[in-house]
Amino acid sequence: MAQIDTNNRAAGLLVPVFALRRHGDLGIGDTLCVEDAIDFFVRHKLTVLQILPVNETGGDNSPYGALSSIALDPLYISLVPGLVPGLDSEILEQHVSASVIEELAHGPVKYALVRKLKLQLLQEAFSAFERGTNESKKAFDQFLAQQKDWLDDYALFRSLVDKFEGNTCWPSWPEEQSSFVKARAWAENTAEVKAAARFYSYVQWVAFSQWAKVRAHADKHGIALMGDIPFGISRYSADVWSNPQLFDLKWSGGAPPEKFFQSDAFTAEWGQNWGIPIYNWPSHEKTKYAFWQNRVKQVAAIFHYFRIDHVLGFFRVYSFPWIPERNHEFVGLTKEEAKKLTGGLLPKFIAQSDEPEKNAKLNLAQGEALLRMILAAAPDCGVVAEDLGMVPDYVRPCLKKLAIPGFTIPIFERVEKDRSFKTIETQPKLALVTYGTHDHQPIASFYEGLCQWWHGEDGHEGWLEVQRLMKFLGLDQISPPEHFTPELHKRMIEVLMDSPSWLAILMISDLFGSTQRFNEPGIAGDSNWSQRLDRSLADYEKDPEYALPIAWLEQAIAKSNRFASRSVAK
Repeated sequence: MAQIDTNNRAAGLLVPVFALRRHGDLGIGDTLCVEDAIDFFVRHKLTVLQILPVNETGGDNSPYGALSSIALDPLYISLVPGLVPGLDSEILEQHVSASVIEELAHGPVKYALVRKLKLQLLQEAFSAFERGTNESKKAFDQFLAQQKDWLDDYALFRSLVDKFEGNTCWPSWPEEQSSFVKARAWAENTAEVKAAARFYSYVQWVAFSQWAKVRAHADKHGIALMGDIPFGISRYSADVWSNPQLFDLKWSGGAPPEKFFQSDAFTAEWGQNWGIPIYNWPSHEKTKYAFWQNRVKQVAAIFHYFRIDHVLGFFRVYSFPWIPERNHEFVGLTKEEAKKLTGGLLPKFIAQSDEPEKNAKLNLAQGEALLRMILAAAPDCGVVAEDLGMVPDYVRPCLKKLAIPGFTIPIFERVEKDRSFKTIETQPKLALVTYGTHDHQPIASFYEGLCQWWHGEDGHEGWLEVQRLMKFLGLDQISPPEHFTPELHKRMIEVLMDSPSWLAILMISDLFGSTQRFNEPGIAGDSNWSQRLDRSLADYEKDPEYALPIAWLEQAIAKSNRFASRSVAK
């Protein structure tokens, strides 16, 4: 792992790729949008661009439930001649009219339309590429050889998803395709599937090539890219289908109930059931953790840092004896009633809970060993651990021992005695400090919620909470603002940048003071993973309303000396 110099502090933004815009995009952010974001960072003294996972997603469009642990999402490919071998202006003109661009430009990402259009354009480009005799075919052949260990399995899986009309639920496929071994034998004599698999290999080649270009652009300008490796992988992914021995499909990983995420009755009562299969760690060990080593190396080829989402899962993971599709059956049930539906099983931690103490020691030993393996797989990449939620006492000391920064969210850090906020000066140096991840509400919504509490039935407690926040921010406790004001917005930016923590990250919505939210845990619907900025970053700069907070951030970065470049993670 690249050594992180905690005295060389940096600042950045979290910007989901799907949320970005550029003139002429096809309804979703793409690699050219990321290059534009890098240019924006250069202009405003920012140094770390954090994004969400960019692996190909399934039907729920969640970047944390990808179809593959390695394959990149075709939706982020920039469909521009010169960047896609075989694509020319004639193909674009045939399929992309002004009315199509206009339809896709407004509102959230229209995933079904965007996916259909982009894959259609890529198919046309692929057909033209196959007919040609250009030199880039050598590069394609090299890519096929270099990525063979995962690409062949993924491409076959992806072609079968098409054959079954987008159905990724491989247990429901016909018998001769539901098993990877059977499907591979069947495909040997099926020209149609072979052709489709070659197409999806081409798509991955284009995607990897464009992300390599993004990396080169970041390197040229001294901007560090931070990617994201989710702890889990989708149950209905190419990885699980082709290597079922690496997973325990009887259990479904998630998180226990907690007070911050209670978006629906099931989540409040039982916790979050993500549906991810549990890892069969002994099987991984037999392969010398090839799955994880390859996954980490692929991410490190694009990003200077990567965030491990839900690092707690390496120590022990809260697991459900049912898949999310059955969640509704358990709402309102007692534990005894739930047992009747599961054969006597209830949600629990796997491999074991932290009690008694000897179990905690076993969990700690497992987590530390797995993290050491991941660090060794990415010697030139910085690793950050998302360690939020119900965190066992041994996790953060372990991260510190391994020199892995964890997360700290100041508005969650409290003095137990009086519930006051811990002062910003007490935040750890080896940490990423932020007001919220993609799962949390923006600071504008957070403060408006406090004001509603203050003026609601339980007003006294709300008033005390507002006073605590004002004290933390160094603002007037006697006459706090009754709404999220520019003064409050500016001060929250300044305080975050003043933290001693190595890296300070603002969500893009928190920079602009908007209430736009990218994900709400426990809620399934089109609003998650689809919200887009209403203009390009360059257009925000031109608008005085938004140029002001951008200037506040620049000033706060200068005052706090957060000028660390990507040299901290070479």
